Amino acid sequence: MTEQEDGRAVLLTVAGRLDARSAADLRTTLHRLVAQGRDPILLDLAEAHIGDACALGLLLEVHRRAGRAGRRLTIVAADDRTRRLLVRVRLHGLLAESVAARRGMLAVAR
Repeated sequence: MTEQEDGRAVLLTVAGRLDARSAADLRTTLHRLVAQGRDPILLDLAEAHIGDACALGLLLEVHRRAGRAGRRLTIVAADDRTRRLLVRVRLHGLLAESVAARRGMLAVAR
């Protein structure tokens, strides 16, 4: 997991399998970013894949937590499998892929 920041915005790049085992580290990092007031939180999952329901639950939980805090969690890149899965479980509203964000540029249209 790597973080790039630009003012209040942050791009978090995740690689590998997201499942019950790895979700704890991601949850801790995302909760910290929400608590710090980071906005938007951009999540790059291009090199990651969702391995189980625990990872999906984590994305939904952090999305809701961020919303309650007046922040945004947006998935800016995802592989085809993850994209299809997000559509299937109706979490595709989190998915707003952006070429600029994938390249690590945090210039996000507000």
